[in-house]
Amino acid sequence: MLALPCHGHLAASRELMMRDVEDPVVKRSSVARDSAGVAPRAAARARARRVMPIWVIASLTLLTHVSVCAAADVPAALAQTGKLPGLVSGLLLLALLGYSVYVYSAPLLKDRDRSLWWALAILSAVAIVKLALLPWFAGYKNDISSYESWALQMAAGGPAGIYHTGYFLDYPPGYLYALWLAGIIARAAGVGGSALRMIVEAPVLVADFVLALLVFIFMRRTAPARRAAAYAAMLLVALNPALGFDTVVWGQSDSVLTVAIMLSVALALDGEFELAWGLAALSVLVKPQALMYVPVLGWWTLLRAPYAQWWRAALAAAVVAVVGVLPFQFGHPWYWILELYHSTAAYYHETSVNAFNLMALVGGLRKPDADTVAGVSWFSLGMGLLAPLYAFVGWCLWRERSPRGLMFATFAALFGFFMLAPRMHERYLYAGLVFAAPLAVESAEMAAVFAIITATCLFNLAYVLHTLDTTVFLNSRDGFAMAAAAMNVVALALAADCGLGLAGGAGPVWRKLVALAGGLHASAPIFRARKAAASTERVPQPLAVIAWLRTDTIVLAALVAAAAATRLWHLGHPAEIVFDEVHFVAQARHYIRGEPFLDPHPPLAKLVIAAGILIFGDHPWSWRIGNALLGILLVALTYMLGRRMFASRLAGALAASFIIGDGMYLVDSRIAVIDIVYLTLAAWSYLLLFRFAESTRQRDRRRTLAAMGVTLGLCLGSKLYVPAVTFLLCAGFMVYFILGAERAAVAAARYWRVAGALVMVGSLSAMFYLAVFMPHFVLGWWSGIADLFHYYGDVIWYERSVAAATHPYASPWWSWPLMLRPIAYWQNFPPQGKIATIWGGGNPLLWWGALSAITITAVRAFERPNPARAFLLFGYLGYLVIWMPVGRTLFLYHYMPSIYMGYLALAAIVADAWRGEAEMWECATLLLTMVPVCVLGLGFWAGLFPGVALALFALYLVAAEIVPDIFPDVEPARWALRLVAAAFLATAAVLLVYYFPIWTGISIDRAGYYARMWLRGPGLRNWI
Repeated sequence: MLALPCHGHLAASRELMMRDVEDPVVKRSSVARDSAGVAPRAAARARARRVMPIWVIASLTLLTHVSVCAAADVPAALAQTGKLPGLVSGLLLLALLGYSVYVYSAPLLKDRDRSLWWALAILSAVAIVKLALLPWFAGYKNDISSYESWALQMAAGGPAGIYHTGYFLDYPPGYLYALWLAGIIARAAGVGGSALRMIVEAPVLVADFVLALLVFIFMRRTAPARRAAAYAAMLLVALNPALGFDTVVWGQSDSVLTVAIMLSVALALDGEFELAWGLAALSVLVKPQALMYVPVLGWWTLLRAPYAQWWRAALAAAVVAVVGVLPFQFGHPWYWILELYHSTAAYYHETSVNAFNLMALVGGLRKPDADTVAGVSWFSLGMGLLAPLYAFVGWCLWRERSPRGLMFATFAALFGFFMLAPRMHERYLYAGLVFAAPLAVESAEMAAVFAIITATCLFNLAYVLHTLDTTVFLNSRDGFAMAAAAMNVVALALAADCGLGLAGGAGPVWRKLVALAGGLHASAPIFRARKAAASTERVPQPLAVIAWLRTDTIVLAALVAAAAATRLWHLGHPAEIVFDEVHFVAQARHYIRGEPFLDPHPPLAKLVIAAGILIFGDHPWSWRIGNALLGILLVALTYMLGRRMFASRLAGALAASFIIGDGMYLVDSRIAVIDIVYLTLAAWSYLLLFRFAESTRQRDRRRTLAAMGVTLGLCLGSKLYVPAVTFLLCAGFMVYFILGAERAAVAAARYWRVAGALVMVGSLSAMFYLAVFMPHFVLGWWSGIADLFHYYGDVIWYERSVAAATHPYASPWWSWPLMLRPIAYWQNFPPQGKIATIWGGGNPLLWWGALSAITITAVRAFERPNPARAFLLFGYLGYLVIWMPVGRTLFLYHYMPSIYMGYLALAAIVADAWRGEAEMWECATLLLTMVPVCVLGLGFWAGLFPGVALALFALYLVAAEIVPDIFPDVEPARWALRLVAAAFLATAAVLLVYYFPIWTGISIDRAGYYARMWLRGPGLRNWI
């Protein structure tokens, strides 16, 4: 546990630390006496030798500054630019950081800990990936251009003139040293554009690397027996999506600040208070937000440091501050740095500067903090709340004087300050999230806090960045911002509860909840608990097989009839080009006429459109008949796939019904676009994969693999990028099924069968992929295989040429699960009378329910793993992750392969609810998914009553599961689960009827159209 003593550098200091941990209420005076008794003069001399290089360098630096300013023979340019003293100061600060990392990692280096080298290798690989992803994201242009400008300005003119009047620079000097070095390298290389950005952001990537490494070392030193926990904590930082978004996507520098704070905490734990306070001063020089941490370090110093170290620590902080500021001092009054901090703090006099925190929740976003509530300004209220926050932090640290105590106190100060203080930016949660990571692997309650703030931080960053790129400000009462702020308040409450029971690993409220739920004891480390659960409960469930009956035929026929009725009815309307038909119908005509053209997508989908035109003539309905038939086929395949995956006819029927009732699948089946083609072929491949998994005869298995190779090849020939995920998904699970079925065979035989299957599927896929390009050879456009590679080069050129394109209906990938920005495929809005439109949006309840279902499936996969659940999770995430590095314009329909996995998961859960096999919390989640549908669909006041009723019903289900005898006369399992399933399906059916007119272009009243547009906010949140 984190309460274990630190491994110090001296035996005496280790003994002192162990004694302090064993006696959590030891007083400062007794610590001093023990230190005097335990640490001999030799230890003091050793400590002096360790810090002597820092003092020598500091003295030489100050002497250099004085000499440069005073000597008469120094060139004027040096005195005016500050380059020479800046160089010395920069080297000193770099030496301080490097020496501090060495001091903290020395015990692992001395013990030749191999895990450290593995950690370095893993983090190096992560750093390379981040560096490779950097050019894919433009970052926030204002921040990126500022960093680049400062770097080049420093490289040209030195530090002395960078803070001149009229030049925008609101950062203190600390981070400018890193930018200065980057600017020097960039000027020497003569680079610009993406290369300049990569050089300027290199210090941030290095800080990312060091930050994750420090977390790993902290865990290895405080919990040496739990190596896996150290790797887990390290990866929670290195691979955290919110932290990565801040660095790679946004292009911010918060990791540099956090490294200085983390190093200061680490060395304070080792008793190196001089270094700790020097690093604290450096962190304040990087960004003033570090002042949130300084009171924690001050209280820890009072509790743990001998009197003799107090003045040395204060002197170290003063020296680092002077050394860092002095090169910038030339030409300014002595108090200019104080004015800089004051002006930076006063610039944003608002309740919340886009931070989704308590101030935003109660006072609104970006409202003047001088406004009052009950006669008290928001600024005074927020700053007043900091007093109880730091009192609580000090009390926690007094009770738990251990590495875990200091780590929690730092986290609580950083997170609490972000939540309570005014004028907070969205990025200020970064440091608190990092300090929560090592606590999360030790405590289930802190794991919950970490998960919540990771999600809210990522959403806060992504939502604000999108807003800054599209509009100016969020609405002060933006609904999504308020929801995220409320979640952060819940996380703050859980963190406070954890602090109340810090010594035991969890607070009283959490312990009570866990006791009621009958779960694991909250004080047990979550990582250890999960490992135990994996060894005892997580027994993989095999796939079951059910026979095909006449019932299946009847159900399948009914589903196909319903699909045909919705897909084929009035297919020729509108009798004009709709949305991307302008590209794809024209390309189909090019094939018919033998006219060469450039298309970034493989040709199969356009050949389907061309076949309809060739057979039936060039009419609107003939353009679309191929897609309509494929849309009908998709419904049939979905029934058979769901039935086979879950061994449930009901689940299969529900999954197919969800495809029928979803607007995106309906619209894409009724117009001549390409998405429905690869989606249908992908579903066919999934069906063949699970048929292969359930087959026992080798002949049937080989035939199934051959058929899957064909469908995968055709899928690859339908669209760019996405089918690659389909191929990898099917190939990966094919290997899993083969290895699982051949466990009794010799290892060599198993691997040969895997290799044979991969060769068969891969070769057939390649053959049929190439076959879809045969018209290019037949028509004389291509003459050999080299033309295929020329085509790939043209595709790369095309993708780069449209990288900067914009579109009013574009939406980023992270917004797709919430369906924030659907697409208007076609509109007919006359000045008066009825209107008609084809609206590319999903069924809101099913769309949002799919996200809930994937979350439930993730929990089920952990508790009761089986291949179907794993397949859905990997598929959902794989199809979503592929779009993250893509910088060009994206649309909601790119989410369709992921939502397909979500609909399969949703069908399984609703089917379980109807049969009474679902858990109460799963049904409560479905009910809560219906709440926003009621509020948005009926209006706030009209939807408030049913929304509250659904929420109370969900609360009742959760209470009935936690405390089964809370309602002794009522047994909810008899009726509640089926009622939830029925209510969910009935609401989805009503929405199908309600939205069907705007999915199919039927004329409706204007009021009816606007009533269906539930989200009409500024920027991204807009259904119109």
